[in-house]
Amino acid sequence: MRVMYWKEVPVQVQAEDDDGQVSKPLHERFQQGVDAISMFDGSSGSDDYLMAWEWGRDVEVAGTAEEAATGVAERYNKGFPQDFAARIRNLYLSGQRDPRPGAADHWIE
Repeated sequence: MRVMYWKEVPVQVQAEDDDGQVSKPLHERFQQGVDAISMFDGSSGSDDYLMAWEWGRDVEVAGTAEEAATGVAERYNKGFPQDFAARIRNLYLSGQRDPRPGAADHWIE
């Protein structure tokens, strides 16, 4: 299983097993957050925006690819803070932002 990130923001979960690959997009609010963040950090419409898409590391997860992708996507959709874009903006403005893939995963409740 792995997660696609735009900088530190998760956007999609992908899992694979012997039966094939399963991808689950996260809730639309994640893409909306990416769009908002890219506007205030100046990367919108630039090569920086495109180059910021990156897969996180592969992680072993129990179950089928469908079960793994669905379970991890639900965990992000339900547990990731609703105000994540504002949190990232505040970190950016204070010079404390860590835009590495997965850097905000500790926010999941």
